[in-house]
Amino acid sequence: MKLLLLLSIFGVYLSFTEAYVNVCYFSSWAVYRQGDGKFDIEDNDPSLCTHLVYAFAGLGPDNKIKVLDPWNDLCDNYGKCGYDRFVKLREKNVNLKTLLAIGGWNEGSTKYSQMAASASKRKIFVDSVVALLKKHDFNGLDMDWEYPTQRGGAPEDQANFV
Repeated sequence: MKLLLLLSIFGVYLSFTEAYVNVCYFSSWAVYRQGDGKFDIEDNDPSLCTHLVYAFAGLGPDNKIKVLDPWNDLCDNYGKCGYDRFVKLREKNVNLKTLLAIGGWNEGSTKYSQMAASASKRKIFVDSVVALLKKHDFNGLDMDWEYPTQRGGAPEDQANFV
């Protein structure tokens, strides 16, 4: 009987939780467009998304995550503080998860393949990602490796990726 009651309560709980994920992407280079095509961080409506992804960071030759547009993304040297403004959108939706995407088409696959193939390089990568995400208060990372085993990748990428 207690188990049935517990399962019933759990079922009611599940019925009141969100049953969907709506991931929205913000292309940081949209701030450089002219006219009506320009789209800045504050133009995002965080009430429409469960997760909001800031695209993109890259992978440096040292296997550390690399800020691709320091002036737009960081506050340093009178930058536009993109990362910090982006995560601040959670003030408008306390359930919003903000993620930083690394990779994308322009990054290719070769350096990701080389990083994933080495435990020591993966550790360097992971440590740098965790540090950057914590520094800017992101909730997570979107690994947009396009594409394992292709575009300069290796057959072992699939196993190394997971």
